[in-house]
Amino acid sequence: MKKIVIIPLILWNLHAETFDAFMQKALQASPYLKANALEKERADEASKIIQRYKNPTLSLEASRFQPDVGANASGYRGAYVQPLRLWGVGSTREKLAHATEAVATSSIMLKRAEFRRNLSLLYINYIQASAFVLLTKEELKIVQKIADISKERYEAGTIAKARYLLARVDVMRAKNRHNEKEVQKLSAYWRLLAFGGEREVIELEEKYTFVRQSQASLAQSATLQFLQNSQQQAEQQAALNAHKIEWIDLYAEYEKVPNQSIARVGVDIPLAIFNTKQEEQRIAQLKVKQRKYLIENQKTLLTNRLKRLDAELEVLQKTFDSTKALYLAQKELLAMYETAYKIANVNLIELQNIKNQIIATRTKEIILQTKIDRNIVLYNYEIGEYNE
Repeated sequence: MKKIVIIPLILWNLHAETFDAFMQKALQASPYLKANALEKERADEASKIIQRYKNPTLSLEASRFQPDVGANASGYRGAYVQPLRLWGVGSTREKLAHATEAVATSSIMLKRAEFRRNLSLLYINYIQASAFVLLTKEELKIVQKIADISKERYEAGTIAKARYLLARVDVMRAKNRHNEKEVQKLSAYWRLLAFGGEREVIELEEKYTFVRQSQASLAQSATLQFLQNSQQQAEQQAALNAHKIEWIDLYAEYEKVPNQSIARVGVDIPLAIFNTKQEEQRIAQLKVKQRKYLIENQKTLLTNRLKRLDAELEVLQKTFDSTKALYLAQKELLAMYETAYKIANVNLIELQNIKNQIIATRTKEIILQTKIDRNIVLYNYEIGEYNE
């Protein structure tokens, strides 16, 4: 019977989906990312608007002349006006269009990097919840073993009934904790699936090794790249606003009146007297200055954050290693106490204290592992490891 139960469990675990596969599927299927990806198309259309020419104007006119002496006569007039962009404005608008597209591209990359970071953090929560479920199972196994020994000793008359009942209560408490952790795991699971855009119930692997990547340069930060592209866009907008006059009107006109025909060619030049675009240029310059300060601030924050994460990870790893060593030592001690308790050499309270210490140490170990994984994910995000 044992073989019949174990084999399906092994096959079931082998078919569990890896986190890498789940991540790739989420990146392709997420409606949130699909909506963000449309920003590139919107920016492409916006760049076309920035660079496009103005439409010409065609004027048609019919005239009726009534001289004081003579017969009435008719005439007509036609005029064609084409706005012309001044020399240098076109290249400035082209640069602004490219900067607008670059901002959209970096925005999409930033959103995808944030998505990968947040999905990884949700998966870490799921791993932690799963680890706590396993811990409660381990605790339940220990307390059940203690309860079984207590029952044997009570029936043999070597301990009081109160001690046996205390062991049974401990089993009930362990079952209750196990149920609570199962609920927390279920909640973490559905939050993970919902964020990943997964609508089907799938089995996920509950173990994953997050590896911290080496830092290349601060310039790889998705946030920093977005701010830098935004600054370039503001600079190009300022350059465009520096052109007080962007367009002149070239016109051609033909007019037919009685006894004569008139042809005209000329230009209409707007005079920048009242509207010199000083305000627009000042606003654009202020945006450039704002972006520079934000970039400087982001570089400072990024440098300090990476140093902090680096220092924290070193301490966390040392603490985790010592906690794991303590846990293994306590498990060995518990085994000795269980043996001694079975032959009536150890008090039940002492045995339960050792069990509680083991659970507390293992809980600390799980929490430390979660902090280490979160640290690695945040570090990788900051150095641009999740950029695409």
